[in-house]
Amino acid sequence: MPCQIKNPANIDLSSLGPHVNGMYDHFSQKFGFKKPPVMVFDSDPSNKANVLGKTAYYDPSSFEIHVYTDDRHPKDMLRSIAHELIHHRQNLEGRLNVGGYQGEGYYLKNEELKKLEQEAMKDGNETLREYEDGLKLKRNEQMSLKEWKNNELNQLLLKKFGILKESVENIEELSAREEQSDDRLQADEPTGREQGRLREEELEEAKGKYDDGDGKDEKCDYVDCKDNEEDDKEDVSESVEQLVKENRKLRLRIK
Repeated sequence: MPCQIKNPANIDLSSLGPHVNGMYDHFSQKFGFKKPPVMVFDSDPSNKANVLGKTAYYDPSSFEIHVYTDDRHPKDMLRSIAHELIHHRQNLEGRLNVGGYQGEGYYLKNEELKKLEQEAMKDGNETLREYEDGLKLKRNEQMSLKEWKNNELNQLLLKKFGILKESVENIEELSAREEQSDDRLQADEPTGREQGRLREEELEEAKGKYDDGDGKDEKCDYVDCKDNEEDDKEDVSESVEQLVKENRKLRLRIK
């Protein structure tokens, strides 16, 4: 059952109002209120100017919780409401009317009222904190669930359109293998001088494989050799180039 809210101070309750009822519901479930209080938001400029003035009070005869609103943070008003809700509990349980001195400074002069105040300070702050942390945990769970659903939807869409072809585990394993392969290649990668020497060796090796064995001018380059006919030179050139490419793929990567 929501509590009634009165707003003679005419403040904006668009953000505070839901928390007033939400907090009351939490207190009511915990303490079993049989009747809700009436929340009254007051404005009193004279009380505002008093540094030690009132922030709120509870009227046991009308079940009203009065909260002063002048220049106050919304959460500070919630703390005042939480404190007075414990006095409302005490009133419903018939423990609030203890008699004795109840004027200014009663906390130091009336031991029974002091105990009631201590209970209101302790239980009010603790229960407000429970309400606040409960909301934060619920919000985080909803956000986590939303992120999980979005991720699942994205995964399904990627798979449907053929963009995602590997599971996360396979992708991570493939990435690790590629990094290891890159490390090995970088370690074995030759310098510029070595690259030139290796290329010359490949060409010489290829030339030897296609030498006709006539023993003529073995030191000349196969491309510039004038003893071979033009068609033979073209065939040898293509074959050597293909062989060099195959050797390069198998032996090393030359940038």
